[in-house]
Amino acid sequence: MPYSVIKCSAWLGRFLQRRGLSTPDQRGLYAYHCSLEEYSELQHLLRELDGFEAALKDPAACACLVLFGSEWYRREYRSEYAWTWDPIWKALGFRLSPVELSKSIPKGLEGYWKRPLHLYDAGHRDFLGSLFSEGGLPFQVLREGDSRFQTLFDRLLKYYDQWHLQGGNTLQQVEQQLEKSNFPQVFASRTSVELIARMADELVALVRNYGLTQADEPVTYLDAMNPKWRELFPLPLDNQTGSELLNGLLKTATSEGKRRASRAAGWACQHFWHESMADVLKVQVSLPEEVVFRLTTQPSTTRFELAIAENGQLIAGLGPGYAQVDNGVARIRLRLREIVGKRRDCSISLTLVAMAGGRQIAALPIDGSAVALGEVPLGFELVNERWRLCGQASFNTAGEELLLVLPDGCNLSTPDSRGEAIFSDMPPALSRRTVKVQGKAEVLVEGEECYRIRTGHVTGMVNGPELTGVQAAWPSKPSLTYFGLPRVQWPAAAGELQQRGGELYIAGKQPGTGKLQEVLGTQYISVRNRDGDTLLRRRVGILPTDFRVELRSGETPDTGSILVYCQQRCLLQIDDESLQVQQVRHEDHIELRLSANAFPPIRVRLSVMPNLMADPVEIDLPFPSSGCLAFDGNGEQLKRTFSVDDLLGARLFLFGRSGTPTRFSIELTLRGSVARNACYSWSYIAADKPLEISLFNIREQIVDLLSLQSGIDQVVEMRVFGNGQDSRYRIRKYAMEMQLDHGRQLLSAVSLQDGAGAIPEPVLMLLHDPMRSSIAIRSRTSEGVLTGDFELPPIVERDGPWLVLPKGGSTVSFRPLFLAGGSEPIASDEMIQSLQKAVLTFDHASPVSSFTSVLDAMATNPMHSGWQFLRALYEGYGYLPLATFEVWKALVGNTRALAMALFKFEMEAVFLGRLEAEFPLFWEFLPIAEIHLAAKRFDAFLKVKGVSEEAVDALVGRMFSRLGETYPSYGQSVQCFLSGKPVGQEIKLPLGVFKEVLRGWYLELLRDRCEAQWPEFGAKRLERWYSSQSDSVIVFRSDMDYRNAVLYLPLFAAAVACGKAQFTDVFADGAEAIFFLRQVRDFDSKWFNSIFQYCLLNSVMEKHKAESVNG
Repeated sequence: MPYSVIKCSAWLGRFLQRRGLSTPDQRGLYAYHCSLEEYSELQHLLRELDGFEAALKDPAACACLVLFGSEWYRREYRSEYAWTWDPIWKALGFRLSPVELSKSIPKGLEGYWKRPLHLYDAGHRDFLGSLFSEGGLPFQVLREGDSRFQTLFDRLLKYYDQWHLQGGNTLQQVEQQLEKSNFPQVFASRTSVELIARMADELVALVRNYGLTQADEPVTYLDAMNPKWRELFPLPLDNQTGSELLNGLLKTATSEGKRRASRAAGWACQHFWHESMADVLKVQVSLPEEVVFRLTTQPSTTRFELAIAENGQLIAGLGPGYAQVDNGVARIRLRLREIVGKRRDCSISLTLVAMAGGRQIAALPIDGSAVALGEVPLGFELVNERWRLCGQASFNTAGEELLLVLPDGCNLSTPDSRGEAIFSDMPPALSRRTVKVQGKAEVLVEGEECYRIRTGHVTGMVNGPELTGVQAAWPSKPSLTYFGLPRVQWPAAAGELQQRGGELYIAGKQPGTGKLQEVLGTQYISVRNRDGDTLLRRRVGILPTDFRVELRSGETPDTGSILVYCQQRCLLQIDDESLQVQQVRHEDHIELRLSANAFPPIRVRLSVMPNLMADPVEIDLPFPSSGCLAFDGNGEQLKRTFSVDDLLGARLFLFGRSGTPTRFSIELTLRGSVARNACYSWSYIAADKPLEISLFNIREQIVDLLSLQSGIDQVVEMRVFGNGQDSRYRIRKYAMEMQLDHGRQLLSAVSLQDGAGAIPEPVLMLLHDPMRSSIAIRSRTSEGVLTGDFELPPIVERDGPWLVLPKGGSTVSFRPLFLAGGSEPIASDEMIQSLQKAVLTFDHASPVSSFTSVLDAMATNPMHSGWQFLRALYEGYGYLPLATFEVWKALVGNTRALAMALFKFEMEAVFLGRLEAEFPLFWEFLPIAEIHLAAKRFDAFLKVKGVSEEAVDALVGRMFSRLGETYPSYGQSVQCFLSGKPVGQEIKLPLGVFKEVLRGWYLELLRDRCEAQWPEFGAKRLERWYSSQSDSVIVFRSDMDYRNAVLYLPLFAAAVACGKAQFTDVFADGAEAIFFLRQVRDFDSKWFNSIFQYCLLNSVMEKHKAESVNG
């Protein structure tokens, strides 16, 4: 072999040694940050070869060629160059044939650098694109075009939160912005999009992790905290322009971070409209750190599901929260403090609701959340490319560009003709006439009322007066229906607005000027100030103050009665072809006897007309059945077998027997031989008003049960019983499955239940390379209609293994299908050092998992390529159940790797919650020593990367704080211990004092949870274990054995976490036991957390003290 070829290996050895490496560590080639001097050396080295024929067999020479090609792209590629090898061959002085490229590029990129080759859509290998993707971003192109790159990032960072709040990801955001910005075509490649997205994510993370919003000079501060921060980015760092560009991007990210922090101060409700979705109004709700609810009932858990609701229907979920309950008052620290939802009926005020067992148990109204669309003028101002609602009815706005959405029949005029405003008719917004006002102006909108709107005028407030009064408990039309006249309620900071007066008008008249009956029925209510400007106008229903409705079940589920009590005569009507209605007048009420022709409808609309001169008020009532009625999301009778996807909108109605309190129960159990005893159960009391139970709100418990079996074909049985009724339903994980015809290479969608007619949207995922984009599989068609048969593309036979998966966002799920494809077998003696290789060699029958050695290495090395693999898998395919992929199961089973995952995923609340929900995992059993060790390793890793000790402490501290917000058992004192800081005084209490305090806590627990159903699992075993312990914290015994599980679990969990006990000392069946123990833990989080933290920290500190004395 020529000496010039041998020199390639020596040069690469020195290149890696300067970076503290002996072999490549699988990072992208741009991340090695080849210097300009090294780049020149490399070019000279390759030119010396005088052709590449002799070097084709040498991996080092091929690796040098690959590195040069990627670095050339980053440093020298220009937008006028075609997508061709020619400029590279010109720089090197030789040229390779397609055959030579097919040998050298895979050998250098895959063989030496351990990086993947990219494919064209048709499945052929893309050698040039693979090299360019490794180079990062083409810096010469970035320098062109009047700082368009800076403008792109300004927009990405400005709208970053907005995208993520609406469920999008940064990749989608970059694609959308590139389409709008007319960037050079080179940036449209998948790799460039991914790199730009990663840069945006890194910038936001730097601002968050280093607290840059508190720094006056963020670049200077970050340089001090982490001098190597620029190495995170795919730009040349030995170029002054590149460093200046990054500095500017960091300042932009910090500025947006400060704006984000100012928004997160407390309650706020903003509505937005965008031209691309002309009929959609979205709401963005910001929430405080902690909310306080007054509970309407006492559930058997302190883990509540939180959501934003509109008229009882959920429009956005906030996930779970742990409550501290005291005298029926629940305090909950929120994991998610900002959320976006789509309005259905914006005239209805929103509420923040807490739910348990599918039932709403508490609610808080959200002020300023009702929008009187179509009743008054609405004003929108342009903010970050969205139109934000800035006023309703009469209002002022400081901006001079306003979009006015008008009610029908309104005319615009300007009393001051000297104004220079421009009025332009726009396409309809929200199906209403829309006018854009540009300039400073005073506008009168006249119709049935008169509204005054000023642009370019200093505004004091956005929210005007609202109506308050006794509202109907049932959904109604109008959505605002009151018993008696409502009153005007002014916001706390109304100030000048309230001083200018506000009189109530009903149908244009002030109350008291006519007969009382004239104000009843559906009316328009307005509030006018002394200038005659209308500040509020609402279409409301007004019923007599003594109006009351009762439901009474009949002899059979398809019969029942609606009883209407009211001294004032009202015309009542039910217009429903599926019902027979008989009206019977009694002495003090009217009875409407109903009989359903088939299965009862989900709702009965009662029309009430107390005033012949006004439209009636319509009230939506459940059919007055008996027992339980179950409906799907379309309001039809719920099928006996359905899938998890069908839970959305599905609900149960539970009716008391003839209005008397009646007990019902719901049980969820897992069918099959595994975890037979595992179940969830809830009890309900239905009395005069039927209970509505949302099945979607118990979805987490259903998924929890499904996680107990290792397969993906489980079935959960739901049993509903009470009032002599006993109904059973089967809930499948998937609605469909894909079947493969090997001979024809054809996939067919087969339904697992009746009536599932939708066609799935399958994609192919290369199982060992989650960073590679999935490939869509198209359905065959017959006369333009999709058949549900899918042809596999030829690429399946050239690579593998593959998984056929549902496309992200698809409404139809199906069981993932494994395809071996054309993957080459791995040699049995080959070292498994990456998750890619572990996936390729995984064997269910093997006693030793191929993942074990890789995860062990990942546990000690935060820089291991496996973490990038897991992050790509989570971000690309996290919409699927995690158990779809064996690697997640292996991670949960590897304690040390799991502890490191806490830091690599930054203690992200949703990620931690999903791991516990989808696997038999109990976070409080995780050894605290392993978390401590992982923290020290992560700490050391950051310091090696150049991060200052002060910044490391702050960054890791913020992570622990997020862990405590997600799981309060890792409270402030546990966080302090893990961070090496002094623990709180409550942990330092002498044992004797703590024992007395504990007795008081127990009495408080009995008082607060006296009516709750106590979980009993493991009570006897836990009591036996505790009785065998020499050191006792609890010096009293429970008077009821069923309370022992709640009593002793925190002590056992602390013993396991500190290493004094093993889980198997008490429990044998891990999955089933953990399932039940989570219910015991969540029964009262205040009790569990307080004892767990005290016992855990005192045990660990004693152990450390003993070790230091003996050591």
